[in-house]
Amino acid sequence: MLQYIIDGGLIMVILVGLSVVGLAVIIDRWRVFSLAATGAEGMQERVRAALREERPEDAIQACRASSGPAAAVLLSGLEQYTALRQRGKTGMELVGVVDRTMSDYVPHVLDTLEQRLNVLSMIGSTSPLLGMTGTVVGMMMSFNEMAAVGGLDGGAVAGGISLALTTTAAGLLVAIPAVVFHNFFSRRIDGFTLQIEEAANTLINYITLNHD
Repeated sequence: MLQYIIDGGLIMVILVGLSVVGLAVIIDRWRVFSLAATGAEGMQERVRAALREERPEDAIQACRASSGPAAAVLLSGLEQYTALRQRGKTGMELVGVVDRTMSDYVPHVLDTLEQRLNVLSMIGSTSPLLGMTGTVVGMMMSFNEMAAVGGLDGGAVAGGISLALTTTAAGLLVAIPAVVFHNFFSRRIDGFTLQIEEAANTLINYITLNHD
């Protein structure tokens, strides 16, 4: 492996660095997404049960006990709801303020999940280009060697061809995991977005039915 890096030159060193960065991002996002998914369904069930029994304080505690994005958005709405109730707010004013509070908080929650995914996108798009650059440089070296010896000499052009093949393969090997995990995490974010919408609708429906 070390010999491949040496043969690939500077471009190969850059690709190795990108692979390390990509792996670090994948591990970090995997940890964050696993934590965000813990107990999400149970939280929503506890919140629904608490609201059915007219116990919003218990619903707030259920959200605080969960680390998911849906819990964070729902918590912001429940806290706003209880604060407005204490001030005597009712009806559509109550619904509108709570709905707006949760809607405004959603981008902050999703931003936490989307952090550093752009790094994976960048690695997935630039690594093949770096590999192709290594291919071009390697072929240029081969042609220069051919010109220097005045003809076709397998030994003279072997170094350039080795550089071309090594960097091309390395660029693809670095890009493929980055693209795969970027798409995987993006799909997970879509799933969390649906959970957030479902949780928000639960609270809005409760307020609408009980404070018409």
